[in-house]
Amino acid sequence: MVNIKKYRKVAILSGGISDEYEISKLSATAVYKVLNNKYNCKLINVGDDIINLIKKLKSFNPDIIFNCLHGYFGEDGQIQSILNLLGFPYTHSGVLASSMSMDKRKSKVFFKGLKISVPDEIDPLNKKLDTFPIITKPINGGSSNGIKIIKNKDELNKFIKKVGINLQRFIFEEFINGREITVGIINNKVCGIMEIKFNSPLYDYDRKYVNVAKHIINPKLSKKIIDDLKKASINAHNAIGCNCVSRVDFRYDDKKKKIFLLEINTQPGLTNNSLLPEMAKEKITFFELCEILINNPTCEKY
Repeated sequence: MVNIKKYRKVAILSGGISDEYEISKLSATAVYKVLNNKYNCKLINVGDDIINLIKKLKSFNPDIIFNCLHGYFGEDGQIQSILNLLGFPYTHSGVLASSMSMDKRKSKVFFKGLKISVPDEIDPLNKKLDTFPIITKPINGGSSNGIKIIKNKDELNKFIKKVGINLQRFIFEEFINGREITVGIINNKVCGIMEIKFNSPLYDYDRKYVNVAKHIINPKLSKKIIDDLKKASINAHNAIGCNCVSRVDFRYDDKKKKIFLLEINTQPGLTNNSLLPEMAKEKITFFELCEILINNPTCEKY
């Protein structure tokens, strides 16, 4: 790995306008703390004033931008488009990979085309629907915000009535009863496999950041399942166009001996409770992880 010169300027984007604002701030602060001793770093808080953001970026004139924004605007291709236009290299993935990965419906269709198993999508308005429980979650969203288990027809009807005209913003899937597995990718290679254990049916926001679930690195799995996880993760990462880093989430059905890809995260969290740094720490430090990211930027010029 080629080291970046000590005088290199790094702008770290923090906050954002999604409901993952606080997680983004935690990620940005953690990155700033480890990089600031070696690089000329500046934390830039991102709000809804894009003109002001552009002024801040041009004023600092960074050599590279470390994108710590999560969720809407931060990892769905929008901020990436702006940075492409400005000509600033930035960490993580570009426009297409970010937007495709963030859209759970489009990415599911894409993964099915790669012959990767995904949970079946369910039509909530089908009057003959009798397959419960089912999962509903925002089509565009992260940190497991808004995810919900619907146990029966009555709960489904109440949910449909509650969201009203916003129903199209949600995706409904079969509930895969099994083990929560995530695969970390750094430098476009698998860096670790982790099982996440928790005392609830869902690995939701609370289990990620509040009452943190138990993390088991290198869980007991058959060689075939480990190979399947690695193959599916790398295939999804490369095919959708991820740059350098991602985290791929699965459910493993013990009874069927089958994995189901849930989603791919182009910008995994970088907080103290985040999964990717934990998976990587046996091989590299958090500082080295951040350096890998700034050594592998992208800037798409069309």
